Amino acid sequence: MPVEVVGGPVYRQAFRPWNAAFAACRHTSASGDGNCIAVIFHLDVENSSMTRHETNFTNASPFNSLVSVRRHPLDEQASHKLSTRVVAYTPGFEEVARLFERASNDLGTETNLGVIRRIMSNNPASVLAFARREGFDCAAPHAEGIIAWLPLTAAGHTALLNGTFNVQDPDPFHLTAQHEPSTAIYVWAIYAPGLAGGVGIAFDQMSSPLHRHADLYARAASISGRRLITTLGFEPLDTIQPTAPSGLYVFRKPGSPLGRPLYDSYPTPGQHYTVTVVRTHDDLAKVMAIRSAVYIGEQACPFEEEFDGNDFSSTHLIGYAGDEPAASLRVRCFATFAKVERLAVRQEYRRSRLAPLIVKAAHELCRMKGYARVYGHAQKGLVNFWRRAGARPFPGAREFAFSDYDYVEMLAEIEPHPNAIAVGADPYVIIRPEGRWHTTGVLERSGDRSTKRPKEGR
Repeated sequence: MPVEVVGGPVYRQAFRPWNAAFAACRHTSASGDGNCIAVIFHLDVENSSMTRHETNFTNASPFNSLVSVRRHPLDEQASHKLSTRVVAYTPGFEEVARLFERASNDLGTETNLGVIRRIMSNNPASVLAFARREGFDCAAPHAEGIIAWLPLTAAGHTALLNGTFNVQDPDPFHLTAQHEPSTAIYVWAIYAPGLAGGVGIAFDQMSSPLHRHADLYARAASISGRRLITTLGFEPLDTIQPTAPSGLYVFRKPGSPLGRPLYDSYPTPGQHYTVTVVRTHDDLAKVMAIRSAVYIGEQACPFEEEFDGNDFSSTHLIGYAGDEPAASLRVRCFATFAKVERLAVRQEYRRSRLAPLIVKAAHELCRMKGYARVYGHAQKGLVNFWRRAGARPFPGAREFAFSDYDYVEMLAEIEPHPNAIAVGADPYVIIRPEGRWHTTGVLERSGDRSTKRPKEGR
């Protein structure tokens, strides 16, 4: 189904119209009337039946293979230029029903208007209509294209990632209401005959303050669809998160929790155990509470020995079970090695995978700082745990005791990260918050302001 578009050749693609609101997609033969019909952007890889493709499109040489088509990421679309030719607005239900019925007639599908009405009643902003700016009358708008998208709650995002999200009839608990911030956005359907350039304008709506950090998700139902969404900047989710449902694609926005390093993984929807670097007084209080419970409460360690004067010169990590702080660990950096210490896991989480996870996160943090060696003191009864984490007693390692327990020196050899922070790195990266070197920091944003230069002699 070719689409004559305002936004350029990147949008001239075909999608199978199996969608939440589109049921019973049927196989049809190729037509030869040459009419441009629509883009239907979605989804379900099951019940995969073929849609109608215009012969003059499928045989057109520029689009037989899109491997060489350059990327046009959604966040780089020139929406200010598109808006000179396309108007986007929130339609009424009658207009939406008319367009979905038109899509159903064009594409040989059935439409569940009841589901669409429920979605729009919950959040009218989840449907956006397009029309040509020329001749547009706000008193009597006439939608020519439409995009439907589902802003998801944290529970909806988790359901999407674990494969339990009901695309055909979404659970209201999984959807945000109007003016509520979303955790993720699911692109439900696009029908835009000749107006697919409106997708760039719709992306602006999906990047408003309420949705600024909400990643976009979609399913490509054909090879051409898959090529198009990757051209637009979508990635296969299972290459970022191996446990993700097959066939789901994601467009990651700046600050996306997906693909973040392990030491900055809290919170990540769909993952129960996560880790983050301590950056606030509240975070440090959580660390102290965990260590007090483990070392002072269980091991009867004196307060002044547990809180030994090194806490304010260290990097701390917190491990979470859901939103519950459950583990902590401290890292101190020296000239040629980093020292991992004060690992504490609350008793009820010791049979979980949180302890090895937070140690692995600490090693990743040390790699990013350019270290090749991580040193530690292991309680004699926990040597096997530290062995599984990659550490070994080294030649000449000493055994000694403090705070009533026996310890042995151990060392883990690690490979420094290829992009480790070093002299010569981007200065903006160096001044980013600890453990957040992968995302833009507040001081970077301040660089957009005009500079102030003090007068000489002051």
